Amino acid sequence: MIVDEFSLKHPDNGHRRRSSRILPLDSSDPMFVQVERLFSKGWRHRQKPRPVIQGIFKILSSDESLEAYAIYKSQVQAFNLLSRYKKGANEQLCFHGTRRSCALGDDSDQLFLCNSAECSLCCIIRGSFDIARSGDANSFKRFGAGIYTTSCSSKADDYYSVGRSRQQDPQDLRVLLLNRVVVGKPHNRRHNATHMNQPPSGHHSVVGLPGVDLNFEETVVYHNDAIRPAYLVVYGPQSFAERPPLKTQTDHHPLSPPLINQKSLSRSTSKAHALLSALFTTPLAV
Repeated sequence: MIVDEFSLKHPDNGHRRRSSRILPLDSSDPMFVQVERLFSKGWRHRQKPRPVIQGIFKILSSDESLEAYAIYKSQVQAFNLLSRYKKGANEQLCFHGTRRSCALGDDSDQLFLCNSAECSLCCIIRGSFDIARSGDANSFKRFGAGIYTTSCSSKADDYYSVGRSRQQDPQDLRVLLLNRVVVGKPHNRRHNATHMNQPPSGHHSVVGLPGVDLNFEETVVYHNDAIRPAYLVVYGPQSFAERPPLKTQTDHHPLSPPLINQKSLSRSTSKAHALLSALFTTPLAV
């Protein structure tokens, strides 16, 4: 059973590279436009220069993973229906910054997940999030052991890092995950609560509101099936604005013949003409 449009088996995703888990979106794709708008709107740190998006990829998952997410979402929907919470499952798109040890997404050829255990990015795309790894990169957990996301892309950017095998350069491309999150009925907090390992009874998430202990919003869920990665956003400093955007699968058809180098063709023709002239006394017509 194909669960939704993020399925590896969905017919709309059939033109992806074989074994690839990410699918480049064309800049004219409505989802590219929506994700780009969310990223731009969410860049709220005034002291951080606004970056340029170089590419957006749709993340594909197995039907088993998507089915578990769909079941959890329907359970939250049913619970909130009974409790008369009008927003139902309250699914939202939220950003998450993490460690990348490879070059996934840097260009149209970097479409395959690496096998490094320290590359949290590829681990998440391959098998989604795992609360057991909460705090691997940052020991401080404002609302306890959970999966942290935010609508503030510039805040998520603070948590992007590179693995030990790479050297971080401010001019390099960076990546963020944009995720589908079942927020359900949130418990709003303005103060830290590092002891938490689940939301209060009757709630499905914790939302940290800015004003006291936070400068920017964050949303925390405490169930692995409350979140699935949906898009990979690749971006860099303004200097990347002059570079061409990443090519999508539709920019170059795999069956298209290679372009012919006219200079090489001319040189080859001249050599052949000279060889034939040497073999035959009758001049060749040109």
